[in-house]
Amino acid sequence: MRGWAAGRSRARGRDPRPVSHRAAARTLAVCLVAAAAVAAALAAARPPAAPDSVRHGSTRVRDLPRPRVRRVTVQPSALESRPIGRVEIQPGNVYEPGSGRGISALHRLANRLHTRTRPATVRNELLFAPGGSWSERTALETARNLRALDYLVPQRIEARPLGDSVAVTVETRDLWTTSPDINIESVGGTRSGASGFTERNLLGLGKSIAVLYRQGSTGVSRSLTYDDPNLGGGHVRLRAALGKSSDGASRGLSVGRPFYAEETPRSWSVSGDAVTSVARLYQNGSEVADFDQRLQALSLAHGWRLPFDSTITRLTLSFEMLDRRWGASRLAPGAPPEFAGGEEEDRRRMLAAEVRFWNPRFVEAQDVDRMDRVEDFDLGTSLRLKAGFAPRFLGSTGGEAYGRARIDVGALGRPGFGWVRASVESRLRPAPRDLISQLDGRWYFVSGGHTVALAAAGRAGGHASRSFQILAGGLNGLRAFPAQAVAGRRLWRFNAEDRWLLTPERWQLLRVATAVFYDAARAWGPGAEGSGWFHDAGVGLRLGFPRGGLAQVVRVDVTWPIEPTIGRRREPVFSFGSSQAF
Repeated sequence: MRGWAAGRSRARGRDPRPVSHRAAARTLAVCLVAAAAVAAALAAARPPAAPDSVRHGSTRVRDLPRPRVRRVTVQPSALESRPIGRVEIQPGNVYEPGSGRGISALHRLANRLHTRTRPATVRNELLFAPGGSWSERTALETARNLRALDYLVPQRIEARPLGDSVAVTVETRDLWTTSPDINIESVGGTRSGASGFTERNLLGLGKSIAVLYRQGSTGVSRSLTYDDPNLGGGHVRLRAALGKSSDGASRGLSVGRPFYAEETPRSWSVSGDAVTSVARLYQNGSEVADFDQRLQALSLAHGWRLPFDSTITRLTLSFEMLDRRWGASRLAPGAPPEFAGGEEEDRRRMLAAEVRFWNPRFVEAQDVDRMDRVEDFDLGTSLRLKAGFAPRFLGSTGGEAYGRARIDVGALGRPGFGWVRASVESRLRPAPRDLISQLDGRWYFVSGGHTVALAAAGRAGGHASRSFQILAGGLNGLRAFPAQAVAGRRLWRFNAEDRWLLTPERWQLLRVATAVFYDAARAWGPGAEGSGWFHDAGVGLRLGFPRGGLAQVVRVDVTWPIEPTIGRRREPVFSFGSSQAF
């Protein structure tokens, strides 16, 4: 997430005296009631808007009328299983005239500056082609894949009779994909900034390029990233990244053919990374240790879809190389002893196998992470099991085993929808090492321009290397505090946010919403000595760009620390980000 936080928020000088829960409750209640009253009054004045429509196959689906969550179901038509005789691609511009209306001069200028997606680019993403059989299920999956590209929106995927076969029309609308990145950060008297740009649909070919320059308290960094999701016109994906900073440099290259559809029979990938950097460790918001580190990684993988009808089952075999080197720790006075260490080297050459059991169950929703855009959420069940062995004779530092398990479960109910994702992984040499567990839970209440988002996230590391540390702060869900305010080896974070959409749905350039929110986090272990729960609450604006392809939403927040205070004051902290806070 990119963003900045401004305010007189110093890590040191926090008031050690606990704030009364009665005062904290009053602060939160005043924020919630005031913002909710303003939002409700403005929202009540919105005129009704006619929803757009999207067609899949020969059926028309309203673009998510209230409540704005719809379970995706397959409704076969009379054209099901007919051979496809022709596929027609109709890419649209960013702004198109409505029924009986033209478009403004501003919209026409935006269209002229934008390079329209080429028909061949859209055709490369389709899961059907002439000579195949028409399937409503495949049309729905194709629409999801097109929405995931973030540079266009599928308007219509429709089949019509063509003799004994069908002709399929795919109509899309482009999104504005050139995005400047200008971010400023001012925390604890230290200012930093970043500037650059990202183009997601280079020359209408669906390629992505991003250039970024960043200056902060730790120095200057520059990065260049290129992403090609359809190398050579197929489903092979190429990604290359280069970076250089005051602390070191990074290089990464990956190429492969992923499981791009539910029925994809095989996948493969080759990837490599090399990173030199300085690892920094924090305690009570201040840096207390650092050391040089170097990482080199190489991975080769090949996967197959196994022939089971009831559950999508995939098996992936891989060979993974990982070399890690750490320098001696440089400690500040009072640093935890767990941060100390001399030079270390660890080599791993691992043969591994992973199996995934997946029962997808998709829903389409609006006004969740984005505004006035259809989003796809998988509420099905997924179980991944991975086991590996790194023997000495392949060059590993020591013979060891590896295991990882991850489970995803979702639910759709009358009050809303949500999911829980949990994972655990560990190395065994022979005792557990780097035992990492994670849990992420979300629940959304969505109804006609009103969204309530609840989130809980936890992470813990046991028998971990000294470089392992979990952070929470102003840039990742604890908005009234510095970026490294909460640090440790076990961390829980909770968030609640109430959003009200204010602008009419017919607005194409900008959507505006208000928000009231509450954040809480706490860490345990090295780096968290003497700290307790951190709480904050605030109000904010959410700005959405329905015709923009990159940012989820522009977020502007004003947050007050509840406990602990910052410098014995509860002055507001202003923050800005290019995506949701959690």
